[in-house]
Amino acid sequence: MEVLYFDCSAGAAGDMILSSLLDLDLDLDQLKAALTLLPLEGYAIETVITKKNGFRALQLIITVTEKQPPRHLPEITNMIRSSKLSPGVQEKSLAVFQTLARAEAKVHGISEDHVHFHEIGAVDSILDIVGSAAALEMLGIHTIYASPLPLGSGWAKTSHGRIPLPAPATMEIIKDHSIPCYGLPLQEETVTPTGAAILGALCSGFSALPPMIVEKIGYGAGSRDFDYPNIIRSFQGRTSSSKLEPHNSNIPSDESLLSEPVEIIEANIDDLNPEIYDHVMECLFSCGALDVYFTPIQMKKNRPAVKITILANPRISHQLGQILLRETTTLGYRRQSVEKIMLPRKHVPVETPWGTVRVKVAGPYPDYYNMAPEYEDCLSIAREKGIPLKQIYHYVLTRFNVTTQESE
Repeated sequence: MEVLYFDCSAGAAGDMILSSLLDLDLDLDQLKAALTLLPLEGYAIETVITKKNGFRALQLIITVTEKQPPRHLPEITNMIRSSKLSPGVQEKSLAVFQTLARAEAKVHGISEDHVHFHEIGAVDSILDIVGSAAALEMLGIHTIYASPLPLGSGWAKTSHGRIPLPAPATMEIIKDHSIPCYGLPLQEETVTPTGAAILGALCSGFSALPPMIVEKIGYGAGSRDFDYPNIIRSFQGRTSSSKLEPHNSNIPSDESLLSEPVEIIEANIDDLNPEIYDHVMECLFSCGALDVYFTPIQMKKNRPAVKITILANPRISHQLGQILLRETTTLGYRRQSVEKIMLPRKHVPVETPWGTVRVKVAGPYPDYYNMAPEYEDCLSIAREKGIPLKQIYHYVLTRFNVTTQESE
């Protein structure tokens, strides 16, 4: 599975993100051709190789050649919807603009449709957003992660006058998408609203570099010069599997294990009505939790309590945390990023006198090998035929051929 990781150690802006993607051996003419599918004129786009504190990077330069009309969210939505861009590029682009509009609307106290896109609605920002969505599709990227965002401080001049940094819209996006951030001793804007919106709308999670095999690295330059390289790096690679080094002669060196990043969410609770736990679990699973379990624990002053543990895709961990805060009496929760390691698995059908039972087989025989009949299949037969559940399990396990992974 192709994955992309943005290293935002110097910050993030729309042009930096797009130029880093172009630097992954992406053809600029191919991107230009995709952008011509937008009903948008009066601009020129080019790239130049530059250096930031001695480091080579690609810089994107967009020149507006014609006066542009003011744009609100409905106009931008119509522009993208009426284009011949692919559905995937349209949806990603609109998700970014909706993220921007939501943040600006909250900052200015107006509806999203009435947000007057000044800086973020300019031609260069439209091209940054749509261009990034198109570039990701060209690169075959479906999963994106990014590092925590570094934030400068100070003031910036905008059409609204002087505003504090980080920009209010930037902070709203960071808050709404639970993007981890930290401060820099720098009186500059390091993360723009457009940059934050692209990452917030499209990234599955924000953490240190996840386990991956890096195959390409793109360097995108920012327009300003700091006392450190003002660049964003994009790492393209694979995370679907990682090679295991053999620990003994019985394990082949070409064995592969599946891996994926997940988040663990936990909360310790000592004052919730026990009848409510079932409802909490149901809410969490309905929202997409990978697993939920309760552990009895002993807290301070020897109070008996329950630790709720949730395994989740990083993309929805924030929503699951909100369920804990809403449905339980906890005052907070803990969240950490981990790597889930799994054996390759598949389902093999086994025919029985009462019907077909799927068997989950994990790992290539004989080095790593686990198998288990699907509980729901066996239970359905047991209830329908009036047969002891253990008898069905025993039949399936004795009929399954380990070496060929077929039923006899």
